[in-house]
Amino acid sequence: MYSHILICNIPYMNPILYMAPIQGITGALYRNAYSRHFDGYNYAVTPFIKSSIGRRSTLRDILPEKIDTRFEIVPQVLDRHAAHFITLAKAIFDLGYDTLNWNLGCPLPMVRKKGRGAGMLPLSGEILAFLEKVVPNIPNKLSIKVRLGSENPKDLTKLLPLINGIPLKEIIIHPRTGTQMYTGNADLDAFEEALGLTTHNVVYSGDIDSVKKFEKLLARFPEVSGWMIGRYGITDPFLPEKIKVITGRHTLDEKSDRFRSFHDTLFAAYKKELSGPGHLIGKMKEVWLYWSAAFDHGDKLFHKIARTKTADKYRSVVDEFFDARPKLKI
Repeated sequence: MYSHILICNIPYMNPILYMAPIQGITGALYRNAYSRHFDGYNYAVTPFIKSSIGRRSTLRDILPEKIDTRFEIVPQVLDRHAAHFITLAKAIFDLGYDTLNWNLGCPLPMVRKKGRGAGMLPLSGEILAFLEKVVPNIPNKLSIKVRLGSENPKDLTKLLPLINGIPLKEIIIHPRTGTQMYTGNADLDAFEEALGLTTHNVVYSGDIDSVKKFEKLLARFPEVSGWMIGRYGITDPFLPEKIKVITGRHTLDEKSDRFRSFHDTLFAAYKKELSGPGHLIGKMKEVWLYWSAAFDHGDKLFHKIARTKTADKYRSVVDEFFDARPKLKI
């Protein structure tokens, strides 16, 4: 059922929302816990999979028995070797995934130095050759996730016209370069230029941190086919619902209780899956790097969590925090 909403004088119906792949965070356990407590996403693109041929462990995060979400999962692959990619794509298709994403946007220096992720973007000819070999030889539909470039923000403007003839499902564009990582502002003018250079459906990704920001982006780019929410969707897990107006207003106490239930589900899942208290606490610290920004005095909580070494001490610190009915800033 679609709800008609008027934003900035532009009517739209249930915008298509994507959970961004955030390495170390948005794996299967996080996605399942999120889907149990929140709504709003249509798709989740997984953190990248490296194509280690023949290793089932490569596919651990997307095995069907590990998936329990209301949104569709899109596996993402990081590779620059067409033959390896084709082999992995077929294995992923056999698991039931008819759509695959190719990572041309990872900004991590260790990835870019190997000419993968955003590091491949200056090589437009190699990308075209890769796609011409891969797309006809895989059973999956293929999307790609890109940045403006590795170092040069004009890399993407050279690439897009070259690949207009390739039958891609869509292109997800994050309007920063790889060297920027997540600093500075997303370049909306460069994104607008990219829209004019491609015939493919485009998904926007970058700095959607509030309903107000989404409204401004929608007003400027009504032709965009979907919207990817990244780190701010971790900090504010309510954000997709607020954008879609799925739920009504919640009191701060209700939101705090819901956030706590989400935490408890995720903590229990990590505790069951991960080995040893160090691994468990380390994983929760990764998530709290984002969550702490959602609460007043969240920085003080994070410092306390950072000093914990056992699961019991961690639970004591976090339970005390939630029992005090913390004020949410989101």
